[in-house]
Amino acid sequence: MRVWSRLEWRQQSQLLDERYRLRRLHDGLRVAATSRRDYEPHDVTDDEAAIQADAIEGRLAAVDEALERIDSGGYGICLVCGSGIADERLEALPATALCLSCAG
Repeated sequence: MRVWSRLEWRQQSQLLDERYRLRRLHDGLRVAATSRRDYEPHDVTDDEAAIQADAIEGRLAAVDEALERIDSGGYGICLVCGSGIADERLEALPATALCLSCAG
């Protein structure tokens, strides 16, 4: 059984909070776009809401992948070069999968 580091515990909590917040935003955008469609068949705001919802889906996927890396023991390891990701970077971007060098 693997023992989680303090950073992993802290980041898991932040990532779970972020996932909850993103899901609420996503659901709100989808409901708003659907509600408007009932009154206005095609509105530019529907397209904007769909674009925003897609962006949120991408962020949700990154958060879920980070949570999986925590569970599997790969959190904090760059997916490109295999080196450790600086704690400061993980604190700033908990869902990041790349070290600063590989992120460009």
